[in-house]
Amino acid sequence: MESYDHFVDYDDVENGSFGRNFTNCTNDYCISDQDYWDLILQHITPQPYEWALIFMHFIVFVVGLVGNALVCIVVYRVSAMRTVTNYFIVNLALADFLVILFCQPTTVVWDTTETWMLGTVPCKLIVYFQTVSVAVSVLTLTFISLDRWYAICFPLKFNSTTARAKTAIIIIWIVALLCDIPELITLHTTQRHFNIETILFTQCIPAWSDTTERHYQAIKSVVLYFLPLGVTSIAYLQIVRVLWRSGNIPGHVECRTPLNTISGCRRMTIANTSTEGQLKSRRKAAKMLVAVVIMFAVCYFPVHLMAMLRYTIEIPKTDLTEFLATFSHWLCYANSAVNPVIYNFMSGKFRKEFRRTFSCFGSRSPRRNNLHMSSYASSDVNRPFLGMR
Repeated sequence: MESYDHFVDYDDVENGSFGRNFTNCTNDYCISDQDYWDLILQHITPQPYEWALIFMHFIVFVVGLVGNALVCIVVYRVSAMRTVTNYFIVNLALADFLVILFCQPTTVVWDTTETWMLGTVPCKLIVYFQTVSVAVSVLTLTFISLDRWYAICFPLKFNSTTARAKTAIIIIWIVALLCDIPELITLHTTQRHFNIETILFTQCIPAWSDTTERHYQAIKSVVLYFLPLGVTSIAYLQIVRVLWRSGNIPGHVECRTPLNTISGCRRMTIANTSTEGQLKSRRKAAKMLVAVVIMFAVCYFPVHLMAMLRYTIEIPKTDLTEFLATFSHWLCYANSAVNPVIYNFMSGKFRKEFRRTFSCFGSRSPRRNNLHMSSYASSDVNRPFLGMR
């Protein structure tokens, strides 16, 4: 999302000092090549906090892959789960799954070694796809909020279908693929010149000037974070106002005429129970979606804040700032893994289908699996972070 410029003093690296006044030469006053290599390896050896972050990345990697895959499998297998909102949730899960699978391992190596190891073509594709996935996520969250806002606040005009949801998803991917083409074109690898030949400290950065990079990252922060967050916040505030301040579902008209027959009383009781159930269900769904948006805002705020500070003031290169930079990267990936956890805790339907899917995978009886599937069919989800450079 912004250009990768870690908090490394490369001048110290180039002259071999790392805080000491060494140079790589062959006279009696300089260190040997072996000592020079030892200094470099000592510099890139993970610190204790980096080992902790590597372990945290591993947890996110496993939880993210399993959780997002489960979301896709559940909605694919269970026809009753194929709602408009769940189609968008699957799109979000797909983007999260792909970014964890292809981008997270690269980020861990890059953060740890302060080196881009994979060459120019992966530099372009992986960093580009990181931004694409973030764009897909934020656009999907925005579409979900607008879809729910229109459905709840204007129910009589609302006419959302799965076909329209699929069309919206295609549009989301097209826009996401187009939004970072300038950076895709300019990304390249640049290698620092040292006294010895090494790939270490090679970076993947855009070829344009610092001023252009500053302006480009400012635009990306507005388009991919602040503006969508503002739209979704307004939409969910309206949804909360309607669902929690209203005693019934908008657009739902209840008959207040007294009913003298027993059957009439039963019909009224059933109607009231149905209305209360729908209202409760919509409130639960709204809470879950608001939680997803809040987690996105919280997890991506540090990396955007670091980007703004990096391009407005000079951030000192300290252990603290380096930790904050790498931790902000972890938060971005943690956001890709946390959504299935939110669905599990806040959606009874997703929780039930997650358990059924696990039990199905754990079953050894083909006949039992077939019966289980038929029951589904009958029933009616300074170096910033790769793309945030």
